[in-house]
Amino acid sequence: MALPQRLSRRALLRSAFLGSSGVLAAYLAGCADGGDGQATPAPTPTLARPTAVPRPTAAPSVLGWQLISPNSANPPQPRRDHSLTTNGVTLYVFGGRSGSEELSDSWGFSANVWTSYGTEGPSPRHGHNAIWDAARDRIIVFGGQQESSFLDDIWEFDTRSNEWRQLPQSGSGPAPRYGAGGAFDAAGDRMLVTHGFTNAGRFDDTWQYDLVRETWTDISPQGARPIERCLMRAVWDSSRERLLMFGGQTTGTAYLGDLWALEEGGWRQITADPSPAPRNFYSFVFDDEAGRAILFGGSTQDGPADDLWQFDSASETWERQEAGAGPSPRFGHDAVWRPDTRSLLVFGGNDGSTDLNDMWELSVPL
Repeated sequence: MALPQRLSRRALLRSAFLGSSGVLAAYLAGCADGGDGQATPAPTPTLARPTAVPRPTAAPSVLGWQLISPNSANPPQPRRDHSLTTNGVTLYVFGGRSGSEELSDSWGFSANVWTSYGTEGPSPRHGHNAIWDAARDRIIVFGGQQESSFLDDIWEFDTRSNEWRQLPQSGSGPAPRYGAGGAFDAAGDRMLVTHGFTNAGRFDDTWQYDLVRETWTDISPQGARPIERCLMRAVWDSSRERLLMFGGQTTGTAYLGDLWALEEGGWRQITADPSPAPRNFYSFVFDDEAGRAILFGGSTQDGPADDLWQFDSASETWERQEAGAGPSPRFGHDAVWRPDTRSLLVFGGNDGSTDLNDMWELSVPL
C-alpha cells in the first residue's frame, strides 16, 4: 500500500484533531435487525459563532474525570451513534439516534454554551464516520444508516460559514455502509474508511478519500485481512504512520477483542496481554504527542462498560488506567482528543436503558 509523503510529527500536533463515527449495538447475527434494518440496543440496554474557551496551557499532572456542566437552556437531545469532532475551540455534534428517532441536527459547544446549527445538510443518519479537516476548517462526514437505507454520500460542514455542502465523488467509491472504522491522516490529506456493514453483509475492504482531489481509492491490501466486521473504531497512529482498528462484531461473534494495524506491508494483528475485553461501540482516539491510543467504554458481554485503556504504540502494549469517578458505563458514545489541553472529551451514548447527553473531560498527563 503506497503511503503519501508525511509531514513532521510537530506539524501534525499543531494541525490535526481527530473525530470518529458513532455506532450502536446490534444483535449477534448482524449489525441491524431483521425487520426494518435498524440497529437494535445491546442486550442490557440564529447562528452565533461560538468564541474560544480560555484553556490551561500546562499539561495536567493527574489522570482524572470531570463532568462538564453547560450553561445552556437548550442542549442537544440525548443520543447515540452520533459523531463528535473538534477544531480545538469548538466541539461539533452531528446526527445519531434518540430512541427510534433519526437525527440530522448539528451543534457546536464552546465557551460552555451549546449552539444549534439547525438541520440543513445531510439527511438524518447514525453510525456515520466524521473527521476534522484542519487544513480547510471543515468537518467531513461519510455514509451511515437512515432507517433501513445505507448511505455512501460524503459531506463537508464549513465552520467559517456554518454551511453544509455535498462533496463530489469521482469514479467508484466504497459501497454504502454504517458502523465502519474511520480516521484522518493529516499528513496524507486523506480520510480512511475500513470495514462496516449493510443488510447485504459486512465488509473487509479499506478506502481513502483524497481531500484535495475529492476522489476515492480502494487501498485494500493483498494478503490476510481482519475478518469482516462492523461497530468498531479506527484511529490513525501518526507516530508509526499506520491505521489501528480494534474489536467490533462479526457474524456469530457479537464482541471481538482483536487489534490490527494497517501498515506499509498490509494488515498485521497485534497481540498483547493484558488487553481490553472484547467489545463494540466504544470510543477510541489517538494522542499524537504521547504516541498512544485511548479506549473508553463500549458494549461487552457483561453489558455497558466504563473501563479506560491506553495502548502504547512503541511497545505495542495495553495498560488499564484508573481515573476515579467518571462517566457511567455506556456504549454508542463518541470522543475526541484535544492535544492543547491534553484531554479526552466524551459525549452522549446509551447506558443500557436510556440515551444520554452528558459530557465528560478526562485530563491525561504525559
